[in-house]
Formats: sequence, C-alpha cells, structure tokens
Amino acid sequence: MKLGNENPNSITLVSMLSACTRLLDFRAGESIYHYIVVNCIGIDVALGTTLLEMYSKCGHVKKDFQVFSSMSEKNFQYWTIMIFGFADHGHGKDAISLFTLMEQTGLVPDSMPFSVILSACSHLGHVQKGRQFFNQMVGTYGIQLTLEHYGCLVDLLGRVGLIEEAYEIIKNMPMEPNSVILRSFLGACRNHVLVNSLDDKLRKLFIS
Repeated sequence: MKLGNENPNSITLVSMLSACTRLLDFRAGESIYHYIVVNCIGIDVALGTTLLEMYSKCGHVKKDFQVFSSMSEKNFQYWTIMIFGFADHGHGKDAISLFTLMEQTGLVPDSMPFSVILSACSHLGHVQKGRQFFNQMVGTYGIQLTLEHYGCLVDLLGRVGLIEEAYEIIKNMPMEPNSVILRSFLGACRNHVLVNSLDDKLRKLFIS
C-alpha cells in the first residue's frame, strides 16, 4: 500500500490493529498508534474500540488507560473495554473506581460490566461493595440477573467464609445452580469448614 502511495484509512487501521491483537503483537500495534497520532487521523468509534482492545489484550494496561484518558468523547464501549482491561490484569480496585466514575458521567451500565465488577469484588474480598453492586443491578437499573451474576456473588461470599449466606443465595435463586456455582460453593466449604461437618441442608444442595 505504501509503495502504491495509498494512505490507510480508518477501516485499514482497524484491520491492522485487529491482526495485532490476535497475534499479541504489541510493537506493531504501538507503531500503528504512532502513525495515527503523527498523521492526525481522527479516531472514530470502530478505531477507538480496536485500539483499546489491542492494548488491553496485549497486557499494556497503563498505556491503554493513557489512550483512554486522551479520548475527548468516551462512549459506553470505551468504558467497558477499559474496565475489563483493569479487571483482567489484576487491577480490581482500578476497575471498580472506573466503573463508579462511568456511572457518575451518566452512562447506564448493562449486565456485562457488572459481572466484571462483581468478580473484582470477589477477588478483593469486598463483601459490602459486592452486595451493593448486586442489589444495584435490580434496584437501580432493572437488570435481569443471570447465573453468572449469582455465581460471582456466591464466590465472593464463599471466599470470605460467609457459607450460610452463600447457601441462601443458591437456595433462593430463580434458576437451578450450574456446576460452576456448586463447585465454587463446595470449595468454600472445604476452605472454611470440614466437609464432613456440613449440616443436612447443605448436603441436600448437592444430593439434589
């Protein structure tokens, strides 16, 4: 393309960045970003989304956040990718802070970022925040809870030893618990109590 004196447009750059993401080729992706900056190419939604995903998937979260912060207009997709990026690379506190900041801008989150935030709360042991976000989904945003959301809450409660509360969540779920939730709960029981000492109602959960 260069030899033919043709300049890449946004569609070309999106395709190139997507290839870099699949190959986890950060250097090539970085050079494409420099080309965008030097040539003052406007970043539309597709290009901005692909750029943020490239940095996130390649594990360069700080650089990802720099690019995110430099964007004058941030849509819901940008916020979500950045929240996912922080959470995926062990920056749970940053993910939670960014989620809160997104809410303050007036954007309405859907079920996807809530799954990430609940998972971050679980790994950080933030029980109160986890409960708050879980209740907020229904009470504030009217989001229909899924098995994934319930699983995140059960995992959070189980990690900190709130076995009875985790059991009540499973028992009162409007759908049958899947194997992931049951394994998570059983693992919590093993970590915090002797499996042989589980009372009858906990045993029934696994028998049924």
